[in-house]
Amino acid sequence: TAAAASQCRVNLPDMTFSTLRTLHVAIDGEIVVANGYRGASPTEATNVKSVSKTLMGAMVGAAIFNDVLSGVDEHVADLLPTALPADPDPRLRQLTVGHLLSMQSGLRRTSGQNYGAWVASEDWTRSALSQPVEAAPGGQMRYSTGNTHVLSAILETLTGQASYTLANEWLAPAGIVVADWMTSPEGVAFGGNQIAMRPEALVALGELYRNGGVAPTGERLLPAGWVADSWRVRAH
Repeated sequence: TAAAASQCRVNLPDMTFSTLRTLHVAIDGEIVVANGYRGASPTEATNVKSVSKTLMGAMVGAAIFNDVLSGVDEHVADLLPTALPADPDPRLRQLTVGHLLSMQSGLRRTSGQNYGAWVASEDWTRSALSQPVEAAPGGQMRYSTGNTHVLSAILETLTGQASYTLANEWLAPAGIVVADWMTSPEGVAFGGNQIAMRPEALVALGELYRNGGVAPTGERLLPAGWVADSWRVRAH
């Protein structure tokens, strides 16, 4: 039962999951196990790295639900016209919010071997959109943190608020709280990395998706069908 589970402690051998610091288990939305290992606190916020991309996906859904965006087919060139290169590849004007979400921008990726040069630039948004267009948007999936950073820039431009503030406003009814969020050199919250959250906030993010975008209060935070559409395979 949940009551019994709440009293248990999960003991892991030292040789198993050597990098594990905390473990939380929830049953029907109730956290029944919350353990820390190797001196880590089960309640302390930590850098969740690329889980941030899932958070950004939820925020884009919340932006649509709150009428900040009309949908995923909006073109980036219309939303961030001043961030485009001076003489953009014509294919860049085809780029949509949906392409960024599914990592199908067609732009040279800013992750992997290109990550260091990208974060060394003075404007990560402009740099991400200035990468060579290697294919038309909507084709092959290319994992790139620059895609979700551009999403953060879009939300901040449209609302005049920091993505940190938006996340803690739009997703708060679900119990999702961002404790800290790194800002890029151009002043945009890093939309794909370097976000600190507590384990219970990560559980809450998982629960929001498990419940189809509805908070424990019964309040809908994401558009109907948003979560189901998130699982749809778009590229390989």
